Amino acid sequence: AVAEQNLVRLYNHLVTSYEREVRPSLSHDEPIEVEFVFSLTQIIDVDERNQILTSNAWVRQQWVDYKLVWDPRAFGNVTKIHIPYEKIWRPDIILYNNADSQYTKSVMSTDVVVSYLGNVTWASAAIFKSSCPLDVRYYPFDTQSCVLKFASWAYDGTKIDLLISSEKDQTPKDDSNYMMSTEWELLNIRAEKDVVIYSCCPEPYPFVDVHIKILRRPMFYVFNLILPCVLISGIALLGFYMPSDSGEKVTLGITSLLST
Repeated sequence: AVAEQNLVRLYNHLVTSYEREVRPSLSHDEPIEVEFVFSLTQIIDVDERNQILTSNAWVRQQWVDYKLVWDPRAFGNVTKIHIPYEKIWRPDIILYNNADSQYTKSVMSTDVVVSYLGNVTWASAAIFKSSCPLDVRYYPFDTQSCVLKFASWAYDGTKIDLLISSEKDQTPKDDSNYMMSTEWELLNIRAEKDVVIYSCCPEPYPFVDVHIKILRRPMFYVFNLILPCVLISGIALLGFYMPSDSGEKVTLGITSLLST
């Protein structure tokens, strides 16, 4: 009961007078550094016709909020607390090349974890549908490269600065949460920071570009499409070597036609 009372007191202390619409920065000109971590869990679908990549991923964002600092000794040595995400300010990081009209409904948000030093960790899971230019010239032996572009919608780089934990290539072996796809093989995934300056505005706009490179597994198409076509074409060609007055030649031609 005492532990619960300490949590209730701490929760009320943090959120009672908290203004979640105001960016928590000690200086108006100082940007809030947001560490952005993207963890791919599954390649769900690749829509060649509509040029859309559907993926399932976890997104973790970390930043420091000076308004969520407390002395653990005053609250029963509580060093961490879970707070509903809608109670505090959060960076409005979204997928810029989104191709889903129901984007906001596909993001599952959880409580934020706040430490006594003001470190805020917000993890969410989402199904992303992103626009991706697909090149099917070598189908079904094709390799596709897609980019998911994440950035703040309302804040420029002077208000929010995006950071990434690592820019090194990652493979499924490095991520135990990834679920292998039966149709696509994940070759590598990496994150890069990009800064864009638009012609309308002098302020920089930081982006996190998540590059996903996938390879189509062709064996299904080889056994169910390519090999049957090759065999039927070979049988049809054999009919030209049979005597023209042979009845089997007509039978073979009709059989090849019906097989297609």
